[in-house]
Amino acid sequence: PFSTDTNASDVGEMTIGRVYAIGQSSSISGYSSGGNDGNYSNVIDKFPFAADGLATDVGNLTIVKGHGGGQSSSENGYTTGGDTGPVVDIIDKFSFAVDGNATDVGELSCCRQWTTGQSSSISGYTSGGFCVSVDLNIIDKFPFATDSPASDVGDLSGIRGQLAGQSSAENGYVSGGCSPTVACLNTIDKFPFSSDTNAANIG
Repeated sequence: PFSTDTNASDVGEMTIGRVYAIGQSSSISGYSSGGNDGNYSNVIDKFPFAADGLATDVGNLTIVKGHGGGQSSSENGYTTGGDTGPVVDIIDKFSFAVDGNATDVGELSCCRQWTTGQSSSISGYTSGGFCVSVDLNIIDKFPFATDSPASDVGDLSGIRGQLAGQSSAENGYVSGGCSPTVACLNTIDKFPFSSDTNAANIG
């Protein structure tokens, strides 16, 4: 619960066990897409927020992949980048209103994996990650209103991947991760949704 600080409870199961999956949220359901269960997966699982229960397989991504970023608008879920053997730059979109497969609606500014996502009310963001042997600090932004490529709108305070992403109504956050010089980071970065600019280390 958000209302009190307490431990989590096990309330259900995904359709298959997997790691490196990507998460999205509508107003009424949670989604887990892609990942790896020994092989890369393209499954989109959905579970209700109103009742504790099992997830159901409601569609497929355009390719099998994991290690990508997840974003959510009020109407659609997105997966960005990821790894399917080669590292990819694909932006996939699937509808919250109707269960079905995702469509490829654009590309990131560069291929990447081990990235994370944030969402404002009008745009999705993909932050950090790795591309082959290159470590990234890039913050990409793409619009929800149109199917379009992402653009590079800023940088994190340092290069990092395998990080977590969070969103308030006004800002995107990146927490933790690893860098080439530090095995594990405890840094919290923040960047504004109102203007395209670099992130700042705030804690």
